Amino acid sequence: MIGSMEEASYQLTKAEVRDLTPELAEEFRNLEASPTERELNPARMKHLKTKAEAGQLVTFHWSVARLDDKLLRMNGQHSSNMLCELNGNFPTGLKVHIDEYAVPNMASLALLFRQFDDRKSNRSPSDVAGAYQGLFSELNDVPRGAAKMAVEGACWYDRYVEGLPAPTGDDQYVRLGEPGLHAFIRWVGELFSVKTPELRRQTIVAAMFGTWVKNEREARKFWAEVARGGVEYEDSHPTTVIDAWLKAAIENKGQRRELKPAQFYQGSIFAWNAYRDGKTITSVRFDTKKGLLTIKE
Repeated sequence: MIGSMEEASYQLTKAEVRDLTPELAEEFRNLEASPTERELNPARMKHLKTKAEAGQLVTFHWSVARLDDKLLRMNGQHSSNMLCELNGNFPTGLKVHIDEYAVPNMASLALLFRQFDDRKSNRSPSDVAGAYQGLFSELNDVPRGAAKMAVEGACWYDRYVEGLPAPTGDDQYVRLGEPGLHAFIRWVGELFSVKTPELRRQTIVAAMFGTWVKNEREARKFWAEVARGGVEYEDSHPTTVIDAWLKAAIENKGQRRELKPAQFYQGSIFAWNAYRDGKTITSVRFDTKKGLLTIKE
C-alpha cells in the first residue's frame, strides 16, 4: 500500500547506541534498502573513506524503518558500505546510534527520508524526487533527472497556465505517485534518452506537458521530431525552427539578453500551434506581454 501524504506518518519505536564493529557494518549494509534510498554515490564513498583513513570519523547515525514485517535501511547506506570496504583498517573505539521507526505505508517512507539531512543540510531536490520515484516500480527504468523534470514541468504548467494550486518545492515530487502522470514521465524519459540538452528546461517540459494533455499522439510526433533536430531538408518546418531556436538560446547566440522561463514556454507553444495549423515559420515568437498562448489541439 502506497498511501497518500495525508496518511503518511512515522513513530520512533527504538533507539540504541552500539559498538561499531565490522559485523554490525556488514549486517547493516546487507539490510533490504528502502525504495526511497538514493543512488550510491562513489564521490560520497570516497569522501567518507578519506575521513576514515585520517582518523576523523565520529559516531554514525543510522536508521531503519519497519513496514509490515520488513525492516528497511533508511539512513546509513554510504557509511556502512564504506566501512565494509576498509580491508583490515576498520576503525576502533567508535559507536553507532541506530533508530528504528514504525511506518504504516510506503508514503511514510518518503516522508521519513526527507527528515534526514533535509534540504538545508544535505538532501538535494534530486534526492527527494528520487525517493518518491523509488516507491513506484513502473518508474524504475526512468532516469531520475528526467522524472524529476517531468513533474516540475507538469507543476509549472498547472500553476502558471491552468491557474491550479500546484505544489512547489519538495512537495511537488509527491506527484510522482500520480498514476495519470506516469505515462508522461516515462515519455519524457524516452525523449531524454538521446542527447537533447535544448529540451531540458522546466518550462520547455511544461510545454511538452501542455501539448501532451491536448493531443498525446501528435505531441509524441512533434517532440520526437524536435529531439531529432526537426525535419530534414525542411528549414521552415516548425520542429526544425524551434529546435534551432532552443539550441541558439542555450548558447545565447543571437540573443541580446537571456530569455525568461515563460518565454521558452511561449516559443515552444508558438511552434506547436504552427505545426498543428500546418504552417511553416521562419522565426519564433516568444513575447509574453499579452499572456501565454492557448494550445491548439
